[in-house]
Amino acid sequence: MRWMVLLAFVATAALAQTPPMPPPEPEPTHDITGVDTAPLGGAISIPLPEKERRRLKKYEIPELVGSRQAIGSQLIDGRLRKPILDYISEQGPIHQRLSIFEQGLVVIDAHGAGGTIRKKLLIPDDALKNYVKAISTASLGEVRPTDVSLPRDGRRSLLRIYDTTDYFVQREFDPMSTLPKRLADMIVPLEDLLRAIYEDRAVSNSVANYEPKVGDQLVGDDQKIYRVTRIAEGHIVELQCISQPTRLFVEMKDLYLYFIGTPGAVTR
Repeated sequence: MRWMVLLAFVATAALAQTPPMPPPEPEPTHDITGVDTAPLGGAISIPLPEKERRRLKKYEIPELVGSRQAIGSQLIDGRLRKPILDYISEQGPIHQRLSIFEQGLVVIDAHGAGGTIRKKLLIPDDALKNYVKAISTASLGEVRPTDVSLPRDGRRSLLRIYDTTDYFVQREFDPMSTLPKRLADMIVPLEDLLRAIYEDRAVSNSVANYEPKVGDQLVGDDQKIYRVTRIAEGHIVELQCISQPTRLFVEMKDLYLYFIGTPGAVTR
């Protein structure tokens, strides 16, 4: 018993001497020049039930833990990032595209029923490795074109894997068909990532961490344009709709929940 007490004491003392982990560094803030232009008919996420919206305000989406905003130019040493893969899915009027580039830049472009969603973000290195660990030109090349059902009836999916910017392997198939396991192991993680980015309103929304100034203009979820008219007490933002007599008061830290970008395409 004495040995057990001594060991417990030593363990407790060791834990007490272990310095606590430093808190994660906060995301840097940016002004209106770092906010993306809202696309025509754009949305920042797929519509969710109110219960789910409250959950996402409180918890992070697991697939995006550690991800960062992709603000401003995403060039590397003045050049475009090398592509890693493209995943495209088309079913009738609905078009979805997910592209992954070197150093974890992820870009999605979706349009069709429900509006247009365009987003980009930077996923951490370990997450990038997890998403692409089963994906290579060699593994996709082992899926013969005869192993999959061809696109039909307005349904088409395409997975393109790049070895270099000049060489790639791709396969087209019917997304409603049963996929061979090798191909399904590549597709399922990408669809999970696509879903997570669709639902996210924070790291993939350039309005998050935006510091407003009087005169700035933002596009709301309702596609109306609002002008920042006042910032009260340093954190309450007053916004006036420029097309209707509507006035909003929003906590600065919550702007990303209600706004999707700056005017531009929406005014054309």
